Amino acid sequence: MPNSVPKKISNQTLTKREATKERIYNSAISLFRKEGYEPATMRRIAREARVSLGLTYYHFKTKEEIVLHFYRESQIDVKQLSTQFFKTTKDFKARLKFIILTQLESFSDYKIFLQVLARHAGDPSHSLSPFSPETILIREEAVGIIRDALETSSLKIRDDLAVILPELLWMEQMGLVYFWLSDSSKSYINTKLLMNDSLELIFKLIKLSNFPLFKNVMGPIFRMFRLVKGNPIAKKIAKA
Repeated sequence: MPNSVPKKISNQTLTKREATKERIYNSAISLFRKEGYEPATMRRIAREARVSLGLTYYHFKTKEEIVLHFYRESQIDVKQLSTQFFKTTKDFKARLKFIILTQLESFSDYKIFLQVLARHAGDPSHSLSPFSPETILIREEAVGIIRDALETSSLKIRDDLAVILPELLWMEQMGLVYFWLSDSSKSYINTKLLMNDSLELIFKLIKLSNFPLFKNVMGPIFRMFRLVKGNPIAKKIAKA
């Protein structure tokens, strides 16, 4: 599992400009963790990083940009660790569980401010929503990890389902993340139970999808997917 502490890159490998940006970023994340997202103003972040407010705005125009940087850094960790794990098994379910649990682990020390950010999840016009134009590259990267896990696995499924399955499973992953944010059980056991049960159901449906008699059930799934993709908000995001 990844280390959930912000990355500390040796300044010897960074230019002065990059080192300053890294210091501002780490200072901001530290404040978000200790005090939450809302109280941590850009002025306080600058003071914590011991740089001028102007320099802070030069590297990050808003707090939202800092959070988006956090999302990208987290996604890099998940992709690297998942790619390594894929070498150990061809089992798609095991791979998917690893992706989900690794993402949760990477978020584990940041629940305080992620809970605040979750309030914007349902508003695709907000930059911090996982469905916003600003997060499209992060979203595509996350779906891409699942797609790679599927395409290089031993799971055999119909071609039309293989096209949409990674995105559907990413939505499942996002649902589990938001459930986890309110999960107070020890070691988020309730989230793990929900993950296991939901994936058991999903993979049973995937197996059934290969049978011709299951066609009547798959039809509504494809129609619902097209409906979501055809939604004006979804189209706006897709064109961003």
